[in-house]
Amino acid sequence: MNGRSEGYAFGSIKWLFLLLLAVFPMCMVFAFPAVAGGAVTGITVKVTPDSVFVGDRIHCTIDVRHTSNEIVALEGIDSLSVQPFELINHKQSSAIVSPGTRKESFDYELAVFGRGRQSIPLVTVALRDSAGTDIKRESYRSSSTVFVKALTDSTMRELRPIKPPLSPSIPLLLILPVILGVFGVAGLVLLLLFLLKRTVHTSAEKVDPGQVAQRKLRKLGSRLSAGMPPPECYEELSNIMRTFLEKHYRISALEAVTQEIERDLKKLGVSGFESIMNLLAQADLVKFADSRPNAEESRQSLRKAEEVIRSARTARSSEE
Repeated sequence: MNGRSEGYAFGSIKWLFLLLLAVFPMCMVFAFPAVAGGAVTGITVKVTPDSVFVGDRIHCTIDVRHTSNEIVALEGIDSLSVQPFELINHKQSSAIVSPGTRKESFDYELAVFGRGRQSIPLVTVALRDSAGTDIKRESYRSSSTVFVKALTDSTMRELRPIKPPLSPSIPLLLILPVILGVFGVAGLVLLLLFLLKRTVHTSAEKVDPGQVAQRKLRKLGSRLSAGMPPPECYEELSNIMRTFLEKHYRISALEAVTQEIERDLKKLGVSGFESIMNLLAQADLVKFADSRPNAEESRQSLRKAEEVIRSARTARSSEE
């Protein structure tokens, strides 16, 4: 019994010693990663999306874990044409995973052509030291694939007829608020225009055309004294009188000839009718018959015009 127990104990110690010899190198690698130079601890490939149409783009991310004292380079996919893929863009980033271990990420944007299931191109991972000398090269083919769908049905043998464009179906409940809003805005604009016109008309009625005419006659007299030619004075005098008659008696005087004004004033029975017509006739003689009055005659005409306007205002005030 004692001999058998001693043999069993000796055998257990032997197996335990062999197990320690097997595990010791792995422990050394994890404890001193810098010593284990040239070792690629992991390569992962991620492709999104996994199904595209011809000519669409995919994103391929290749992650490589390595020791921190090594430089990683990726070959085989960085060329512009890796059939059936076309390289569009690529970038590289690095991150620390754990003390002594880094992760290099290679992001590629590829355009996919061909048709059917396509495999990601073979890549070669090169580990280099700080001087740029290759330490190890390892080829890797990912199991990731991309399924490329054709733009048209492969069974189609002739062009299909062009379908007419579909008319959009707009619900009435969506159109009705728009129509009501348009009519509401239009009505509001018309109301504002009506109120504005009424306000302007009321303001115009409050302005006494007689006062305006007398003020213009006084300014015209000052200009005449300053050397204004008498023919020009009579032309402006005619305009002042016509404007006064149109606004005071509500007749068309600015665009009418003297005979038409005479007819309208006779119908209204305007007092001072003869004086008004004499002023207009004298202005017509200066304008059309080449009459040449002097400055004194012009001043007398201005005084007569002021008297006519004053008497017209007095008559209107008595009637009101």
